[in-house]
Amino acid sequence: MSTATGARRASSAQDRTRARIAGGSLGSAIVSTVMIVAVVATAMLPWWPIYESPAFVHAAGVAILAGAAIGFAGAAWAWPSWAVASAIAAAYLVLGVPVAVPTSAYAEVLPTAEGLVELVAAVALSWKQLVTISVPVGSYQSLLVPPFLLGLIVTATAVTIALRTARASAALLPPALLLVVGVVLGVVHDEVAFEAGVAFLVASIAWLVRVGIAERRRAVVERSGESALADVRRIIGATLVAAVALVGATAATLVLPPGPRDVVRAELRPPFEPSDYDSPLAAFRAAFAPEVADVEMLRVAGLPAGTGLRIATLDTYDGIVYSVGDSDRSGASGQFSRLPYRLDQSATPGEAVRLDVAVLAYDDVWVPGVGRLERIAFAGERASTLEDELAYNDVTGTAAVRSGLERDDRYTADSIAWIEPVDLAELRPGGAILPDSPDPPDALLRLLDRWTRSSDEPGVRLAGIIEGFHREGYVSHGIGEDEVPSRSGHALDRIAELATAKPMVGDGEQYAVAAAMLARSIGFPTRVVVGYLPSGDDPAVDGDVVFRSPDLQAWIEVQADDGAWVSVDPNPEVRPIPERQPDEPTVVSRPQSALPPPEDPTPVEDRAAEPDSGSDDPDRGAGWLDAVLAVLRVAGIVLAALALLASPFLAVIAAKARRRRLRRQARTLEGRIEGGWEEFADQATDYGYPMAQTATRAEQAAVVGGLGPAVLASVVDRAVFGPDGPGDGDDERVWAAVAELQRRMDEPLSWLERARARVSLGSLGGYAGSRKGAGT
Repeated sequence: MSTATGARRASSAQDRTRARIAGGSLGSAIVSTVMIVAVVATAMLPWWPIYESPAFVHAAGVAILAGAAIGFAGAAWAWPSWAVASAIAAAYLVLGVPVAVPTSAYAEVLPTAEGLVELVAAVALSWKQLVTISVPVGSYQSLLVPPFLLGLIVTATAVTIALRTARASAALLPPALLLVVGVVLGVVHDEVAFEAGVAFLVASIAWLVRVGIAERRRAVVERSGESALADVRRIIGATLVAAVALVGATAATLVLPPGPRDVVRAELRPPFEPSDYDSPLAAFRAAFAPEVADVEMLRVAGLPAGTGLRIATLDTYDGIVYSVGDSDRSGASGQFSRLPYRLDQSATPGEAVRLDVAVLAYDDVWVPGVGRLERIAFAGERASTLEDELAYNDVTGTAAVRSGLERDDRYTADSIAWIEPVDLAELRPGGAILPDSPDPPDALLRLLDRWTRSSDEPGVRLAGIIEGFHREGYVSHGIGEDEVPSRSGHALDRIAELATAKPMVGDGEQYAVAAAMLARSIGFPTRVVVGYLPSGDDPAVDGDVVFRSPDLQAWIEVQADDGAWVSVDPNPEVRPIPERQPDEPTVVSRPQSALPPPEDPTPVEDRAAEPDSGSDDPDRGAGWLDAVLAVLRVAGIVLAALALLASPFLAVIAAKARRRRLRRQARTLEGRIEGGWEEFADQATDYGYPMAQTATRAEQAAVVGGLGPAVLASVVDRAVFGPDGPGDGDDERVWAAVAELQRRMDEPLSWLERARARVSLGSLGGYAGSRKGAGT
C-alpha cells in the first residue's frame, strides 16, 4: 500500500506543480504573487522605526516588486535555481546603488563605480553599522542595504515556493525570517510592534486560506454548490482563528508586564566610550591659566540670551570624580551611539534652537551644544570624518567625536532647549533615575540645615541652597599670584573643606558638585554641566558670541516634575574675598574610662544570648520565596507566549475534535456509521489525498489505496443501503477501523508531517466525502 500510494502522491504533486502557472492558472498565479507581496510588505513593518524616511519606503518597495518579478518569471519560464539566483544578484547590482545607496548614484539614477564598491562592501559591513547607530538613520550612507537585500531575496524565494512547489504554505517562512530580523535589529522601544505582528498574522492566515482553497479546488472534479459552500466555510473558519489569535495577543499585551525588548543594538559595544577620556571637570582649572586668558575657543551664532553653551553633562559621581556615565556602562547615560540623520525630540519640553558653531582653539572630543539634539550637520574639510565619528547620548544630551574637534571645523546643530526663566521655589522634583552617588559630607549637610528648613517644599529648599552659595561663597581659581589660595579637585574631602572654610572659597568645580549633592539630597534629580557662559567681556563678531578660555564654567541641571531639565547656576559673583577666619574648632572626643571586664555569663544568659533559630525573622525565607516567584513569573510569561503562538493551531484541533464527537454521537446508528466514513475521508484529505466530493466511497477508498479502505467502504455501504440495515455494534467496529487506518497513514510519515496533518485546514471547509456516500 505505502509504495503505490507514495508514487501516486508524488506524481500528483508533480502534476500540480507543472500546472500551477500554465494555461488557465495564470490568473491564479498572479493572485498568489500579489498575496505574497502583501505578506512580505507586512514583514517589513518592524523595519520602519529604524529608518522613518521615504527612502526606506522606496527601497523596500523596489526590492519587493523586483523580487516578485524574478520569482514570477522563474516560475513562468521554468528557470533553474542558478538562473533565479543570478537574476537576484543582477537586480541587486543594477538597482542597489540608486535605491539603497542614493548618495553615491549619478543624478540619483545611475550607479557609479564608487557606489558599486560601497554596495558590495555593504553586504558584509552594513549590518554592524546599523546596530551601532542612533535611529532613525534615514538614507545615511549604505544603511538601506539590509532591508533592500533581504526584501529582494525573501520576495523572490517566497514567490518561487508559492508557484513552483507542492508546499505553497511554506512560502510564509522567508517573510517570517524577514520579520524576525527586523525585530532583532530594531529599536528597544517599538510602539508599532503589536500592530506589525497583527498585520503579518492576518496576511499569513489569508495566504493559508488561499492555499487551502486552491488545493481543495484541484481535488474536486466538478465545482458544485456544496464545494463553493465549503470554501465559504473555510474562509469563515480562518476568520474565527484570526479573531481568536488577535484576542489572545491583545490580552497578552495587557497581562504581561511591560518592559524594554532585548535587541541586538542594546548589546553591542558603542562607537564611543566616555570612560576612555578624562572627565571635562577634571581639567577645569587649566582653562584659567594666565597664558590662555585671551585664547578664543569658539564662535557661536544663534545662542539665546542668558543660555550657556554646554560641553558635556555629567551624572555619575564616585566620591572622587564627576564623569559622563558609569565606567561599566551599566547606566543609559554612558551609552553613546552614532547619529547620522535626526532624532525625534517632539516630546521634549522647550523651544527650538539652531546654533552655528565655528571651532577656533577648542580641541576636545566633546561637541558643544544646547538642550536635546535633533540634527547636526558638519561643514569644512573634515565634515565627512566628523559625521562618521559622531556619537551621541540622548539621555544627557552629550555629543562627541572620537578624534576631537579642531580649528576650522564648523557645524550647525538643531536642538530643543529649555530657555525660559523659572522660579526655583515653584519647582517640583522630577522622576529621572540617575546612577547612585555617595552621601554628602556632614559639613555640607550642616549648611543645608542652616540655609533651609526641612518642612519647606523642595523648590523652596533648592532656592535656599542656591541663595546660600551666592551669599556666602567667593570665587578663586588659586592660579594667579594675587589670588586667594583655593585647592582644585572635587572629591568628598574638597567639598567638605569648601563647606567648613570661612570664607567659603572655590570655583565652579566645587560649587557645582556641592550644589548637585545638596539638590539630590532634597529629592531633585541633578546633573553637573560643564560649558561656556557668556559674560559682558566676551567679544562679538557680526553678532556672534566668541567664547574665550576663561569663560569655562560648571553649573547644575535639575529635573522638574514636567520632565524639563532646568539650568541652575550656583556660582557666586566674582568679588573681593575677605580675610580668612579661624576654622571652627574641632571637637575631639576623649577616650572613655576603662571599664572592668564583664562577669562570666551564666548558662541561662548563654541560652538567652543565642540567636533565635526559629521562623520569627520576617526576612527568613524571603530569598527563596523571591526566587520561586521570579521563576513562576518567567514561566507564566513563557506559557502565555506559547499559548499565543499555538492559539490558531489549537483552534483547528478543537474544531476537528468537536466534529468527530458530533459524528460519533449521532442519534441514529446509520448516522454514526456514515459519520465514521466521513471522518476517515476527512483524515485522508488532511493527509494530502485528493478526495473528490462527487466520488463514491469505493472510488474514494481507491484514492487512498490498500485493502483496509476498500473493506471499510463496503461495510459502510452495506450498512447504509443494505436491505437488513446495520447490526448492533457495527458503528463501534467502523470507528475502530477508522482509528486503525489513521494509525497506518501515520506510520510512514515523520512527526512533523503528522503534526501538519493534525492542524491542516483541508477538511474544515466541509465533509470530504459525500454525505450520501454514493453521490447523486
